[in-house]
Amino acid sequence: MWSFARSAVRAYRASLVGSFLIVVSAAALLTANGVLMESGLRGDESLLVAAAASFAGTAVLVVELVVASTFASALRQRNAQFALLRAVGATPRQVRSMVTAEVVIVFALAAPLGAIPGLFAGQLLMPALVSGGIVPAGFDLVISPLPVLGALVLLFPTALLAGVLATRKITKVSPTEAVRGGSAESSGISPARRITAIVLLAAGIVIAGTPFVVSGTAGSAAGATSAFLLLSAAALAGPVIVGAIARRAARATRSSRNAAAMLALVNTRGFSRRLTAAIIPLALLLALGTVQTGANHTTVEATGVQLRAGLGSDLIITSPDGVTAEQAAAVASTPGIDAVVASSMVPAEVKLDLEDEFGDFSWEQTGLRAVAGSTSGLMDAKVTAGSLDDLTGPDTIAVSSDSVFSAGKNVGDTIELRFDEDTAVSRTIVAVYDRGLGFGDYILDESSLPAPNRPAAADQLFALGSADLSSLGLQTVSVDDYVQQTKKGAAGQQQFGAILLFVLIFFIATAAANTLVMLTSSRKPEFALLQRIGTTRAQMSAMILIESVFVMATALVIGTLAVIPALGGMAYSMLGVFSLGIDWPVYAALAGAVVLIATIGMVIPAVLGTRSRTRA
Repeated sequence: MWSFARSAVRAYRASLVGSFLIVVSAAALLTANGVLMESGLRGDESLLVAAAASFAGTAVLVVELVVASTFASALRQRNAQFALLRAVGATPRQVRSMVTAEVVIVFALAAPLGAIPGLFAGQLLMPALVSGGIVPAGFDLVISPLPVLGALVLLFPTALLAGVLATRKITKVSPTEAVRGGSAESSGISPARRITAIVLLAAGIVIAGTPFVVSGTAGSAAGATSAFLLLSAAALAGPVIVGAIARRAARATRSSRNAAAMLALVNTRGFSRRLTAAIIPLALLLALGTVQTGANHTTVEATGVQLRAGLGSDLIITSPDGVTAEQAAAVASTPGIDAVVASSMVPAEVKLDLEDEFGDFSWEQTGLRAVAGSTSGLMDAKVTAGSLDDLTGPDTIAVSSDSVFSAGKNVGDTIELRFDEDTAVSRTIVAVYDRGLGFGDYILDESSLPAPNRPAAADQLFALGSADLSSLGLQTVSVDDYVQQTKKGAAGQQQFGAILLFVLIFFIATAAANTLVMLTSSRKPEFALLQRIGTTRAQMSAMILIESVFVMATALVIGTLAVIPALGGMAYSMLGVFSLGIDWPVYAALAGAVVLIATIGMVIPAVLGTRSRTRA
């Protein structure tokens, strides 16, 4: 069996080379993320662990889907070969064993080629990690075989399952039936697959409504997952959707004399499964990039909206070296200044769960907004319970609604803070507020901080009134300018996430292009038959171009429809308005990538295939 599998790999290397490249890329991607995760765990860097875990949640799902789709597409092209093996006496078990052996061979060659570079690829991200404050300067990544093993454990079963599913139809029928249906495709799907698609569709719609029930970032994060559920439903029901669209289009153009259009629509209707394998990765590319950048865009906008609505000051007073207590006192006594409150962000760690189940990993790094002076009239954090006026005791704190929601706490409950690894202090929640994006998740009085952790100078002063403070060596900016600076800083903090998103999108784009090239290249016998019955090269080129337009249009529609509920709910929850919440420049770039990949991946292989056949 192994010798037969090796021969099959050599004979069908053109169809398996795409799977080989995808496994290399997937192994590198998962291994690199595993290195970041292990390094964060071993180095007690909770922000790095959180960033790697957040990326892993999306990356694993995407990689599993892409690897399974690629192997299934490569093996589905060989249905005629599997049918012939059945006809000459091969049992279903032997066919499955051969496919399993081929998958093992591809993995044995491809996985090390991807995993070994992946061990060191994390070093390329160190500048972004340091500049984003995720790890300190000089932090070293841990290199061990564990990320490689983790990548293999995730990828190998997926590829095996894809191989089994791709050959299931051939192995379940009799040899005669296998030969007769070896090259045919049905747009129908099994009842189990249909029910699963309906369940995922319903779940996606319900979860998309979460932001309308749960406000803030918690509801928005839950709602964002609806895009992947809706896309999964489309993937399962893809043959039915593509087949139905093609049938209606064929009926609408039945009277047309355009042979290329009719050929394209008939091909699309007859090979809906093949096109679904090409459409879904393109839709995933568009959906993933749109929902992630849209979420980031909405978060940054919500930060600005909350800050602008919550600041009642007329001026923001700053200094390159911070505003000292003496300068703050001088500002407060300056004619024309009616009220002043000093504000600083202090790094700390918080543990909302008092049960120490995970040791140091129960603590999360955060920032505390320390204020000095009365916030009345200057800072409106939109308090929903308690009062910021109660931030007078040494053991009090105000917490955003997003933070208390995730921990299930409220006014009167306690949380733990620590400013170093040895000392932890308990704080009682005296107020809960909604504008956590604008003012941070935690607010306390500066005087309640331990003496070593009190800022020597405030980051800024919020002031009512107007005065020339240049004689004090201070700078003043308007609230609008301060909000814009804060939004720019919030966008800059997302640099690391943007890099990881680009890597994942590039992986999906590579997989989508590979699938399209592989599917189009496998149609050489079809092109040869069309030429023999009189179809011209111009007609075939037009046919492929129309098919590529169908693919790109369907991918754009599915990808866009999958993200609209998620981003719409997120915009309503965080901004309070009904909006699509799409970052349009990014969406346009992703849509352009879909068009480019569909055109190049289908038209160029088709032109080369028909040219070589003509010359022969």
